[in-house]
Amino acid sequence: MPGFLGEISKNKAYKNFGISDRDDLINEVIESNNFYLERRTIKKFEKDKVFTEDDEYIIITEGVILNSLKLIEKYKASNFKNAIISMYRKNGETFFEEFRGSFSGLFYDKNKNKWIIYTNHVGDKQIFYYKMRDKVIFGSEINYLVSYMKNNKISYTFDEIGAYFLLTYGYMLEDYTLIREIKKLNAGKYIKIEDGDFQILTYYEIDNTPDYSQSEEEIIQNIDRLFRNAVKLEFEKDREYGYKHIASLSGGLDSRMTVWVAHELGYTEQLNVTFSQTDYWDETIAKEIARDLEHEWLFYALDNGIYLKNIREMIEINFGDCLYAGAAHANGCLSKIDFDKYGIYHTGQIGDVILGTFYSSENPQTSYKPRDGAYSTRLVQNDEKKYLKYKYNNEEVFKFYNRAFTGALQGNLVSQKYTEVASPFLDIEFFEYCLKIPLKYRYDHRIYKKWILRKYPDAAKYKWEKIQGKITERTYSIFGRTTTLKALPRKAFNKLFHASSLNTKHHMNPIDYWYNTNDDLREFFLDTFNKGIDLLKNEKLRNDCQKLFTTGNTIEKTQVLTLLEAWRYYFVDESRD
Repeated sequence: MPGFLGEISKNKAYKNFGISDRDDLINEVIESNNFYLERRTIKKFEKDKVFTEDDEYIIITEGVILNSLKLIEKYKASNFKNAIISMYRKNGETFFEEFRGSFSGLFYDKNKNKWIIYTNHVGDKQIFYYKMRDKVIFGSEINYLVSYMKNNKISYTFDEIGAYFLLTYGYMLEDYTLIREIKKLNAGKYIKIEDGDFQILTYYEIDNTPDYSQSEEEIIQNIDRLFRNAVKLEFEKDREYGYKHIASLSGGLDSRMTVWVAHELGYTEQLNVTFSQTDYWDETIAKEIARDLEHEWLFYALDNGIYLKNIREMIEINFGDCLYAGAAHANGCLSKIDFDKYGIYHTGQIGDVILGTFYSSENPQTSYKPRDGAYSTRLVQNDEKKYLKYKYNNEEVFKFYNRAFTGALQGNLVSQKYTEVASPFLDIEFFEYCLKIPLKYRYDHRIYKKWILRKYPDAAKYKWEKIQGKITERTYSIFGRTTTLKALPRKAFNKLFHASSLNTKHHMNPIDYWYNTNDDLREFFLDTFNKGIDLLKNEKLRNDCQKLFTTGNTIEKTQVLTLLEAWRYYFVDESRD
């Protein structure tokens, strides 16, 4: 999404990325004979976004750096630029590890001829790159790099490994994209180019080694302290810029706790945003919470799944790296909001697996295997590990880096069209602490529920969409899903007669139900498939897509459509240039 781009060359730089098609962005350029740097960033949180050159350094920061004022104070600087310089001089090339929030950036030390290009700890502020023999090009969007390659007649090829990741997981693993030459800079990593030597280095790694030294009461106290600090850091950034607060709110616990704790801390003037099937739990619970807190509330109905027809727009947003249906509903909603007066879009992103867990059992030594975290298992490649570059200590670490960071956080790209986005659950201090909580507390959200009941009992008075009951109610497991006794008959009925809740109205996003009941949507799916399937050159891939689309559920159909539309976008449709 909007950000920055550039070229670093051993020889003369081509400087031919094309012109931005958005007139609502800040456009600036820094260039010399052998490099070209440009930013195309949204006009929000501008004091956090440095774009400057002096005799010694070039500095670019993108996104929102929640602790920028604290860093200015800590390093006794007059502004954020000078704080960054002091940080670099004191801490070295990984100075940005001290940043908090959703950010990426570039730093060039002219005296050492050293370039640093980085993304944040969880990688939600994306950076893509292509290393050629005599140059490196990079940018916040794959589209920037593709435009450069087209404009300079540099060929690029389709990555079939990435294609099968998309058809299985619904997202890419590690640094893969659908274009073989273009790689993604993964979470916690940075590029270093020093005297022409190119390296991918790590500054942050996930560690979920359990810490058994604390009591349950101590854990609850620390969770609360760290979460409140994280919420305050986010919402104070809005106040720093004079923005109103806007936050997502559903029937789940994650967004609820973001909104609730912010309210308790005095951030009471909020716009809460909900999108779901009409009359589903997400709507009714969120409406009730917003009403009781006296927050402004906006609801966007997903009925009939018409938003799923916006496939080309979603490919332009997520580059085909993630199934388009995963965030199309959010895009439909957020596109209706005037973000000029609002600050950070506050979410509860992946809180359920941070205060809960990604482990499929209570065994913390469980290793990952092909299909872990996948949307579809029909095309699982059992030898996929040979395509992966990194070793993962266990199932949870694998799922965080892939299902969470390269999968779920792709949803942030929609928000980043309009503003910056943050989740207090992703605050690094909070995140690190929670992942070290022993599994006996995290599994089945045990400590999550106890924290709420102990510290915010009024927030527990509302039902939880996941179990369709209050967190105080006894739960049972049916077909691998947790539910209450009251909800048990409906869930059992749905499982026996509909195979999936996605095939009934009783879901936030009942994609199978819409496909089966909406002739217009079903016709769109078939038409999009027919336009793209014969364009695939690889016979095996084409046959696999044919099979998955024909026999798969609606989610699997959207995985196929994402691939076909991305193929058309990058390799067929010349009108995009």
